[in-house]
Amino acid sequence: MAEYYISSDGRDDSDGLSPDTPWRTIEKLNQSVCNGDTVRFRCGDTFYGNVRPARGTTLTCYGSGEKPVVSQYKFPLAHAWKSIGENLWRIDLTDTDNFTGNVCDMDANAGFLLIDGVVHAVKRFAESDLANQWEFYSDDTSVTVFSHEHPADLAEDIRIACNIRCVNFADGLTVENLVFDGTGGHGISGTVQNALIRNCDFINIGGSRLPGYPNPTTRYGNGVECWSDSSDVTVEDCTFTGIYDVAITMQGNEVKSGWKNMTFCRNLIYNCQQAFEIWSSYDSDYPGTGFVNCRFEDNVCLDSGYCWGYDVRPNKGVSCHLLLYHLECPLCDITVTGNIFSGARLAAIWKTGGCTQIPADYRIAGNTFVLGKDEDLCNHGTESSDEYEDFCGRLRTENRIRRR
Repeated sequence: MAEYYISSDGRDDSDGLSPDTPWRTIEKLNQSVCNGDTVRFRCGDTFYGNVRPARGTTLTCYGSGEKPVVSQYKFPLAHAWKSIGENLWRIDLTDTDNFTGNVCDMDANAGFLLIDGVVHAVKRFAESDLANQWEFYSDDTSVTVFSHEHPADLAEDIRIACNIRCVNFADGLTVENLVFDGTGGHGISGTVQNALIRNCDFINIGGSRLPGYPNPTTRYGNGVECWSDSSDVTVEDCTFTGIYDVAITMQGNEVKSGWKNMTFCRNLIYNCQQAFEIWSSYDSDYPGTGFVNCRFEDNVCLDSGYCWGYDVRPNKGVSCHLLLYHLECPLCDITVTGNIFSGARLAAIWKTGGCTQIPADYRIAGNTFVLGKDEDLCNHGTESSDEYEDFCGRLRTENRIRRR
């Protein structure tokens, strides 16, 4: 097992074995790191590319200053914008002479534009629909932007966030003291056994079109996504903000073994569409599956639904802290406790996609809910009024409920 160093002024032909001989790129990391190795990113630097770690890898930092940043932004060069009609400017993202930033991972499925530090996320699904400044359309090779003038004349800093995951989960992965800032896809995702994510920041994530989905206009993007059949995962002391969908989620279809021993604690989640989501699609060949010994504990969740993604998403209804979406697996052994939930746009808890009641083994107790003036504690699904009032009554008895 080796320990490697990477900095923005390193060299990929170095051995990477000390702070004096660091590598430079994530591409070199992906080609060279083996099972059980540690990779240290230099503080204060920014690195571009999808990290594909080996089993048992540790990703962390070295030096002093701000946490290192892993980003997927592409920075278009001024000459690369081509006029293709009145107020329409296109950039070819298959040609690396056209942009800097992430030049290793080819993708044009844009989730949002960051223009002089401001997110612009109005994505059109036909080029002919572009009508207002900074609206964009993307296909498999290029991004087209509506702009009254050459884009480089109107903004000093243009960034395109495409559908490139920041980190692929690998079994035994540890990720600590890093920032993941700027992608149209997920922050960290996959099926994983035994992983620790600690003291990391997830900023401005999601908005790309969901590949392969029947509805071609569906967009997505989560902070940490634990796909079905994951186990022994801890996400602690992290910050999530500006997430198009949900900060932390356990989800998956045709579940075979479910999720076991999953702990999400002491995280700060604010201005995301949702804070914590679960959904599962049941495979009848594998009975007795679902969520076992999972905990969402001592987190602070603020202003869910008040994020840049809200204004551009079609399903604005799921603006909540806790989202229960389409639960089919029979087991839902999840404890939600010790959390502060404040200021969801519509409801603190939302049930949808066939889930009309909170499963009996999903325990929500010992939390503080601070509700806004028009915010519901829980949305009213298809259950009877008596069932709904009974559940809300238990929530009020087992949690502290306040109005702002």
